[in-house]
Amino acid sequence: MASRLTIDPTKLRQFGDSQGSVFCLVTNHGLEDEITVVKSGEYDDYRTVLLEPGEHFEDILEKRIPEPAHVLAVSPNAFFESPSPEALGPRRKVMGMACNSTPTSLDVIHHFLGIMEKTSPVEQDEFSDKFFDRLESAEYLVYVDEKRGTRATLQHLDENLVWNQQAGSVDWGEQQIMPSGEISVLPIEITEFDEALHLPLEGEITIRGYPILHSGTPSFSRTDQARIHQRLTSLYGHAVVARVENGTIVDLRPATPDGQSAVTMLANMFEVDSRYRIVWEMGHALNTSLDILLGNHAMNEVYGATEGCLHWGLGLTPYTQYHLDIISPDTTVYTDNGELVLGTPGGYASDRVISAI
Repeated sequence: MASRLTIDPTKLRQFGDSQGSVFCLVTNHGLEDEITVVKSGEYDDYRTVLLEPGEHFEDILEKRIPEPAHVLAVSPNAFFESPSPEALGPRRKVMGMACNSTPTSLDVIHHFLGIMEKTSPVEQDEFSDKFFDRLESAEYLVYVDEKRGTRATLQHLDENLVWNQQAGSVDWGEQQIMPSGEISVLPIEITEFDEALHLPLEGEITIRGYPILHSGTPSFSRTDQARIHQRLTSLYGHAVVARVENGTIVDLRPATPDGQSAVTMLANMFEVDSRYRIVWEMGHALNTSLDILLGNHAMNEVYGATEGCLHWGLGLTPYTQYHLDIISPDTTVYTDNGELVLGTPGGYASDRVISAI
């Protein structure tokens, strides 16, 4: 168990050269005494800045964080909102740990900080380059679960789609959610939502894996969040098959009887808010340094097994009460000509999971 957290900025290789910069840790009141920053590298100064509930990170950037600066946000108790490019400025690099939308203890932060230190930005840049090279030569992508015989296609060249890369090195004027390692596709910018828009996804998809239920900034109950997540954990071992038309789930069925509880929970969510039927995001995760930590942990999202791993995203906070990501290691992605894009043929033989820390 981690009684304290030690952060060595030089081990976070995404930041790059530290010479002439300030390292700034952004965290919450009560945590600053639990975190030690190692004064390594060639930083000119080291600062700790507190972000409290209700405060805006952009205000802190403007008033309390100089340039040039490498900024690491570890804010489990206050919502960290990604700043606009104008607020970020041309001489800052920001990395924010995804630790507020799900309950996150110091021990969980310690676990994922270790993943961040093991993550190679060079390898992620190379993976991303190969990924996009394959997409450029394909007419469409095919998402297959060979274990259950499902197949869906995505018209990935649609000019209205927005692709986002949260992987590899961080340059000046850029920001990244940590741990890094995701290439996502949505029908609009990642911070916006319009239920009239849809991904050009058609066919059947299989959902079997690890749900992450993110909360948003509106009022919500952690108890409800935990209860809904628990109802979905049957997906760990039992698959649900969804028929998708124009990016919207129109039918759900359990692949085996044991998958019925997840079908029932998802159907309840659809009934309360029909926007959960929209497959809003498809995340192509590529962090091969990460083992899944069982439980509702936002930082599991970039789990890339050994050759990349897909996750499906339903809903989008704050427009819907929750955002649901479901890591799906059995789904393999191909081009229309059969070239492998993500995953392994037939799906992974087993999942890389840690049951406790």
